[in-house]
Amino acid sequence: MLALYLAMLGAAYWFFVTRESSIGLLLRSLLLAIAVPILFLVIQTISARYNRSGQSTLSLLGGSLRDFWKLLVVSLPVIFIAVLAIYLFGKIETSTPAATVKEAARSVPATPRPVVPKAQPVSWQSVALTTIEYLLFLLVLPLAAIHLWIGAAREGLKSTLKQSLRVLARAFAPQSVVIYLIGFVIFAVIPYFLIISRTPAGNAWLDVGLLLARLLLAAFFSLVGWVVTVGALANRNEEILSSQSSHTREGPGHVPAEA
Repeated sequence: MLALYLAMLGAAYWFFVTRESSIGLLLRSLLLAIAVPILFLVIQTISARYNRSGQSTLSLLGGSLRDFWKLLVVSLPVIFIAVLAIYLFGKIETSTPAATVKEAARSVPATPRPVVPKAQPVSWQSVALTTIEYLLFLLVLPLAAIHLWIGAAREGLKSTLKQSLRVLARAFAPQSVVIYLIGFVIFAVIPYFLIISRTPAGNAWLDVGLLLARLLLAAFFSLVGWVVTVGALANRNEEILSSQSSHTREGPGHVPAEA
């Protein structure tokens, strides 16, 4: 999994630094653009299946390489909603009062004397819009995508599509949200502060070494935190499904026998 993760990061890096100056470089950029999402989906398939007992490493890797496309299929509605939300948020933000005030301020010619800026009232519309945007892209869509991936990887594509509403209901259950929020601190918050923080040093080589160490730690926490979070959510779904199946077999009027 670590090797696949490093390969995905390397492919993404080479995609952004490659300049399409020839047919060969253009073809390489195309292959890298295809390789990055494939490696990402393979990692998600492994994350949903790695804690299942009775499977070897080769069978886990082979099954993930064979079934990663199922995760792409169930991701299409989430991708569509994300693209539509980005478009709508962009349209709304351009029409908010805060954006109008900023555009008007830019059009006013500069005065020769300093002007004391007046305190602007809080635009609650912008605050609410930003809050909804963060909740949608950092909580709602990732949780929905993770549970759809888990369903496609463990239960199959057909079953997940048929029971998509149940899958989404499990995604936003309180325990699932709590598991995701704890994992979010590990795979997102800690790497973010590791990347933006600075460790000043008197030596340039030491400064470069500390930067490299922070980047490696950020990549490590991102991978481990994400995989553990997806595995914990997969285990939670397995418990829910097993309890539902046992309840269905026993029937609503079943009374457990005393020990």
